[in-house]
Amino acid sequence: MSLQVARTYEQVEALRPAWELLHNDYLTSNVDFFLTYCRHTPNVVRPHAVLLEEDGAAAGLVVSRLEDVQMPAKLAHKVVLSPRFRALTVVYGGLLGDGDRALHGRLLAALQASLADEPVDLVRVRMLPVGSCQHAAATAEAPFLRRQRFATRMPHWRSELPGSLDDFLARRSRRRRETVRRYSRRLERTYGDDARVEIVKDTQGLDRLFADSKLIHRETYQHILGVGFSDETVQRRLAELCADRGWFRGYMLYLHDTPVAFWHGNAYRGVFGIGATGFDPAFAEDRPGTYLLVRAVEDLCADDSVHTLDFGFGDADYKRNFGDSFIEEEDVVVFAGKPRGVAVNALQTVLGAATAAGRAVATRTGSLGRLRRRRRELTGLLRSTGGAALRS
Repeated sequence: MSLQVARTYEQVEALRPAWELLHNDYLTSNVDFFLTYCRHTPNVVRPHAVLLEEDGAAAGLVVSRLEDVQMPAKLAHKVVLSPRFRALTVVYGGLLGDGDRALHGRLLAALQASLADEPVDLVRVRMLPVGSCQHAAATAEAPFLRRQRFATRMPHWRSELPGSLDDFLARRSRRRRETVRRYSRRLERTYGDDARVEIVKDTQGLDRLFADSKLIHRETYQHILGVGFSDETVQRRLAELCADRGWFRGYMLYLHDTPVAFWHGNAYRGVFGIGATGFDPAFAEDRPGTYLLVRAVEDLCADDSVHTLDFGFGDADYKRNFGDSFIEEEDVVVFAGKPRGVAVNALQTVLGAATAAGRAVATRTGSLGRLRRRRRELTGLLRSTGGAALRS
């Protein structure tokens, strides 16, 4: 067994043949996507890739980056402390190689060996499916007192894309089908020929797509919270790369020539992964987001090269309404044996335990349901006011 460690962009390029041989179906671990992200993201220090060879052949590869991250300690939703750390982050889908838990254990041990002289505060493996062999290997390798506890588990919804929109909707409930069709017909009756959907698949249309998406995003509550669509350099460079390779899809709904809703994503190896989305809350009664999603699904169903719709991390009504199934995923984080990291991990564990206990009590008493209803009401208010309620 031997290791090759790539700490520069040139060294990563030297690993390209083995990387492409081992590559899986995750866009985030594609070598060019990975390099583009590292080059244009401000908090990324450099790439860090580890190739494991056994009997002279490439057996597995770890795709990771050295970066500066914040690791907030929260009590419920309140941030108590948010220190910065130098992290070695394994990207989503970044454990390459066809193997079982034993191979993934060797890969993670090789990664740890490559950090012997590195000033790293923690190792973070992004969003592993709970119960998978990768998750089992990562948790088994983590020392008990240094592993982050109470990590947030996120649902990850997907849906199959059949040959037509009718086939796609046929797998939804009758009520959902009728609701979708009713609102679609109403929007088309209201706006007629003044409702149109434009699809961007090449670099020539990116300027207008990004400009119009920014106009919409500035009216949303996500903009007030600092999340969602971004026209920062890294997002633009990634979109340019994906458009150049034929992966990018940008869907934009115009009503009376006004940009109202957008959906961005990439069709990579048969899977369309949804990226940035948003709609103008001034048009909320027309359900423009749902309308555009349906039109995007219709377009993707007609594309024989795409078979799956990936809604990404997190829960939302539209994901539950249109998703077929989900898995739970979570970060596996291991702190270095340094006093500061151990102390922060201990604080996170105490706060996480208190939050979990409070959630259990709230569930038994029924107050958790009331809190969730209030959160949904607040979300609806923010959407309807474009964030005005938050500003006040």
